[in-house]
Amino acid sequence: MAPVYLESPHSYSSHADGWRPLAMSPKQHTDRQCQYQNSRGQRCPMLIDANHRPTNGAARPKLCAYHTDRLRAAVPMVEPEILAAELLAEINDFSTARSVNFFLGNLAKQFARKRIARRDAIALAYISQLLFNSLPALERQLDVEQEAEEDAEIARINTRIRQQNRELAARRNRQASNSAQAAAPDAGTAAAL
Repeated sequence: MAPVYLESPHSYSSHADGWRPLAMSPKQHTDRQCQYQNSRGQRCPMLIDANHRPTNGAARPKLCAYHTDRLRAAVPMVEPEILAAELLAEINDFSTARSVNFFLGNLAKQFARKRIARRDAIALAYISQLLFNSLPALERQLDVEQEAEEDAEIARINTRIRQQNRELAARRNRQASNSAQAAAPDAGTAAAL
């Protein structure tokens, strides 16, 4: 009967006292190998691309040609100021749904042209969603502020009207007393005749 292997038969060796696992030798990485590590911690076995110039000011390249190209594809080649100006074109603030929608349209255009990295586009879209969700609360706050301003204006108008009514009543009282005084001397001169 053949032995049953739980793992690959290549990872075991035959000895006089039975099957034993082979000792795995760790991979030796040299300084000439690509420094990229995937999410599982595995390093790229390719050699470093000597023609690659690091953009971050490193003394020498650290990536192979494949990972260099992937890095270049992931990083936008557009200046951040130019990209920001194009994303925010004609947007003064984000206080309306129209401005948030306009920004999202600009973001989609830049992402479709591969001028903005996927992660950045996701982050900006999420921020736009938060802005859009905050618009009803902002509108309520603006309505309350506008209503308070209207109430204050009505109170100012009412105060001015009351003041003008008092002044008009005082003027009428003065005119009535002046006409009464003017009528009293005329009555005295008429009696003397």
